[in-house]
Amino acid sequence: MAIMMMKRIFFLLTALCAASFSARAEEILPAPEMVLPIECELGWNCWIANYVDHDQSKGSKDYSCGGQTYNKHKGTDFMIRNYRDMIGGVVVRAAADGVVLGMRDGMKDIDFRKRRKELIKKKECGNGLRLKHENGWYTQYCHMRRNSLKVEKGDEVKAGDILGFVGNSGLTMYPHLHFQVEYIPPSSKKRRGAIVDPFVGVARNDLCEAGDEALWPDQVLNQLTYEPLSIIDTGFAAARPKIDGMVQGLYDDETLSIRSPQLLLWARILHVKKDDKVTFSINSPDGDEIFSYTSTIDKDQAHRSLHAGMKRPSYNWDAGTYRGEIKVQRIGEAVYKSEVSVSMR
Repeated sequence: MAIMMMKRIFFLLTALCAASFSARAEEILPAPEMVLPIECELGWNCWIANYVDHDQSKGSKDYSCGGQTYNKHKGTDFMIRNYRDMIGGVVVRAAADGVVLGMRDGMKDIDFRKRRKELIKKKECGNGLRLKHENGWYTQYCHMRRNSLKVEKGDEVKAGDILGFVGNSGLTMYPHLHFQVEYIPPSSKKRRGAIVDPFVGVARNDLCEAGDEALWPDQVLNQLTYEPLSIIDTGFAAARPKIDGMVQGLYDDETLSIRSPQLLLWARILHVKKDDKVTFSINSPDGDEIFSYTSTIDKDQAHRSLHAGMKRPSYNWDAGTYRGEIKVQRIGEAVYKSEVSVSMR
């Protein structure tokens, strides 16, 4: 039994290794129990966009053997709804007691595709910090908001202490927190260690399942339900919504003019798959369905923005509350729904 456990631990540490090393089971010291590093409600105002990649080939596979990751991804990405929420402030907290080894602040919160590559070279983490914990364990926090860090190098922090706020700095397209866990044997002089997935820990009995000794305590792990698909934001717009505008949070109006030329229902969805069917429907203030449209997803995507709707049917829209529903049907699985309403005045 001890030999089997050692093999499982060795496999996980080397398979996820950022700087390879070999370690016997007895040399792997206990990990700290970690609190959630972000202050949000999973499934309501934040979502896990990517997990650690467990596939050593050019492909990618998350801890549950799903595809919610990408090649060589080393952390867990907690994505928030949009820039409006980012500006409002989503707190980043220390996952465990530790000491600040280093930090960076001052980088712009902007989609990296809009910046020159040399401005983020070797600064892909953006604004963030690295904490050293007991027994050779480390955590890293990336893409934090410009000038939001509340700690300095050398500061001691306790689990749950505020480190700063979620941002969109460095090599990132959307506001999110990249949270990364590493293990370096205390006797080693390496600066980078083995990547450890907090959903797995250093060993597990069953592939495609969370580890029996995951780094998250049970009460946290219970909040982190693996969702095959998430509809993260929806709304109505009077003109064709642009992806940048959705990410900025520009189409969250609760009221539109009865003279609006169009009424368009939009949605941002995480983890769509080829052949998913997305249906948009709009009901009038009387409750009658006045619009319905179904499209089929043509390829797997981590993030997809879609919209559909109709032109103004007459001189004015009828005043009142219009209700929209976005429904995603995945073959052989449940139907995912989200509803939204807008007042036309």
